[in-house]
Amino acid sequence: MDVRKLALVVASYVFVVALGRAQTTADLKLSETVRVADRKADSIVEPVKCDSHSNIYAQAGAGAERFSRVPVLKLSTEGKTTAFPQPQIEGKPLEVFGFDPTASGGVAMLTLDSDGHYYVETYNDRAEFDSRFVLPAELRAMQIAASSDGKVLVSGLYSTAAGPGAEKTVRPFAGIFGRSGRLEREIETTEDPLKNEDGTLREKGLAKTPHGKPDPNNLSATSVQSSPDGNFIFSRLSSGGPIYVVSPAGFVVNQFDPPSIPGAKLSSVTVGEDALAALYVKMKVGGRGGEISDVYIALLNAQTGEERARFHHSSWELGSSLACYDKGVFTFLTTNDDGELELARAK
Repeated sequence: MDVRKLALVVASYVFVVALGRAQTTADLKLSETVRVADRKADSIVEPVKCDSHSNIYAQAGAGAERFSRVPVLKLSTEGKTTAFPQPQIEGKPLEVFGFDPTASGGVAMLTLDSDGHYYVETYNDRAEFDSRFVLPAELRAMQIAASSDGKVLVSGLYSTAAGPGAEKTVRPFAGIFGRSGRLEREIETTEDPLKNEDGTLREKGLAKTPHGKPDPNNLSATSVQSSPDGNFIFSRLSSGGPIYVVSPAGFVVNQFDPPSIPGAKLSSVTVGEDALAALYVKMKVGGRGGEISDVYIALLNAQTGEERARFHHSSWELGSSLACYDKGVFTFLTTNDDGELELARAK
């Protein structure tokens, strides 16, 4: 199938094995299409997110030179649009590298200025600027999620040096920041050493190059989202898991591995009202680069990781940008033949 979007994925102590996994796969069928009025797009930047009212948040634009200059949109279930402004400081535009819905119906954004400073800033439900704080200079931030009490989880890479002139070391980072920007707790995760497909070592989620140095690009495939119960869902996508449940205080309260689907790779994890929807993509053999042939969705119990059901589709009308799962309905963000944004619902 021809998925017309830009697929850019910028992602201790209870280990649970997923039991009772589904033995059958049900086909998803398109049930409804809602056109987003006056909105065309030639790129949809991953991730696409959803709030508790099934509003969709996404970076989707036409003719943008850089994905980080694509505006953040809020799309209602009826296809109405709220466009958040391009962030700026003193008239200079900032780039957007991540976002997450807030409990008030606004959005939190991860932004970057031309001097390399990362910020977390919030906008209210009327798309008006609310607050901003700067992140530590040592942190190269990649993704954020916002809790109902105003805290944010930030994931990325942290660089340190043993002393002046010493070579910097880079390690994966995930931490909880308060409203004022103070780091309240760094999240500690425990993972067994794994290997990438090319055989290079992956240690605590960070691959190493053949020369033994950490590969900073590896952590770009990480997903962080807020959950209706107040926790955060922190997922390793590049290694097919684990999925962590993190409390607002920054403690890992649960950890489980999503199921493995032969020939398919974990692409996103969407937080629903009572379940997690883990989406996998299978690439077309012998096709054009980046062409997807099949999409699978494993519906997981959010507390135990147990697979409750498995779904499949190979329809270009649905695509692979899953935005929401609610009460048995999957909502995808896609574009039609005329380049117009659409909400495609499937059952």
